[in-house]
Amino acid sequence: MSHSILRNFFLANIILVVSNSINLALANDKIQVVTENWYPYNYTNKNGSIVGKSTAVVKKILAQSTLDYSIEAFPWTRAFNLSTTQPNVLIYSILRTPNREKLFHWFCPISTQEPHRIYKLTNRNDITVNTEKDIKNYTISATRGTFLHQYMVGLGFIDEVNLQVTSDDEVATTLFLAGRVDLLADFESSIERSLKERRLDKSMVTQLFIIPAENYPANCMALSKQTSTDVVNKIRKAHQDVMSQG
Repeated sequence: MSHSILRNFFLANIILVVSNSINLALANDKIQVVTENWYPYNYTNKNGSIVGKSTAVVKKILAQSTLDYSIEAFPWTRAFNLSTTQPNVLIYSILRTPNREKLFHWFCPISTQEPHRIYKLTNRNDITVNTEKDIKNYTISATRGTFLHQYMVGLGFIDEVNLQVTSDDEVATTLFLAGRVDLLADFESSIERSLKERRLDKSMVTQLFIIPAENYPANCMALSKQTSTDVVNKIRKAHQDVMSQG
């Protein structure tokens, strides 16, 4: 074999190895985006696509970063578990609470936070709520592991005593409308959508109380701690660029 043929053979192999290394690096940088169904921020529409106020912002940020990604909706506990145990997992919408602070690389905010409102069924004349403290005189439900779950526990609710813990918000709404819990904490836009989907009139529920806005941390997206610095920096710059555009 001539020297030129041998040289070309080695050169071709070097190019192949480098190309494979680049492809592997790109594959390793792919982001697994996880979320939950939490209207109006992130939810699955009738076509099976994940949409919502926060979803639109997250997709714009990731497009700006040029990173490849996939996006899936899970129950909150599974989404949270993936984002705290695996590299390259981005979770949204997630409220930046003190007990979560050290678990993630944070990118805040991604959208403004709508306050939860406390509702009762209109025909429940036995229920009176004038202040936040009055809420714990009744039963309520919350999705496990969420900010609302933590908030209710902080008010003095006890899991499976006067706080029914559910797998997602839809279950909580179903329990409330069936009269199995006294109160529902939800967004105004979300309860209106739920009633419309069930062909129920808005007059079926009555708003009692609004959880003060100052009680809410920032509404964010967050990246798993095991993710490389390069990926974190790409997303941080993209987040800054997109949010600066208004």
